[in-house]
Amino acid sequence: MKKRLLSVVLCMAVTAGMLIGCGSKANDEGKKEEEKKTIKISTTGEHAFFSETNDDGELQGFEIDVWNEIAKRLDYEIEWETAGFPGIIELLDSGRVDTVADQIGITEEREETYYFTDPYFYVPYRIVVQEDRDDINSVKDLYGKKLGLLTDDIAFSYFDELDPDGKIEYVTYEDSTAVPSDVALGRIDATLMSSLHIESVKEESGLKIKGVGDPVYTETAGYPFQKTDEGKELRDKVNKVLGELKDEGFLKETSIKWFGFDPME
Repeated sequence: MKKRLLSVVLCMAVTAGMLIGCGSKANDEGKKEEEKKTIKISTTGEHAFFSETNDDGELQGFEIDVWNEIAKRLDYEIEWETAGFPGIIELLDSGRVDTVADQIGITEEREETYYFTDPYFYVPYRIVVQEDRDDINSVKDLYGKKLGLLTDDIAFSYFDELDPDGKIEYVTYEDSTAVPSDVALGRIDATLMSSLHIESVKEESGLKIKGVGDPVYTETAGYPFQKTDEGKELRDKVNKVLGELKDEGFLKETSIKWFGFDPME
């Protein structure tokens, strides 16, 4: 009887030990899962080559590839938030996301508000006019004419120098697709567009437009973070990885994959 009782007690002890062990393992795995950090990033999902939405509803493009690699190296999960422009910036301002990945240009004004990473992309901008126009080839040719730009367009940061006397009539828009359309229809004389996108916009929209002249300015893109201690810490981590990706050739390879050349050269 005593042997049987002893066996039962030992069996219970072993079983309890196994349960504790399993419970401890489960808790450890759960804790590890909880410790997995998430970085929230806003993007449009409508920016050709940079941030597109494919037929399966998935994000793809240069920004997506780069951030997937950054997150992998920093052991982060990415939570994407899509919005239009300037909505993607407003999400950062409100603290709903940690940064923005959508070719955000670095300007002195923006640097007063955000911590930026080092530049990772250079984008030249050219004048876009109707296909049959040959009277506009430079900024001076725009004097006395209508230039259409988005309300928060980075181009305004350059026109203090390019148009110091305010000789250009600026027409502002909230919808980016309406600008080249109005150029093609003759409602405005011109707009400015990334050299990377002129041909793709023309082909996809069927609009009779063209890019003319030399680049008016070159935008320097970086990733913005809120001006907080947390924002600076995260910016510094991302900056370190960006440096590695540049040195290892990852940024160059990804640029060639999406654009056919390396804009940093």
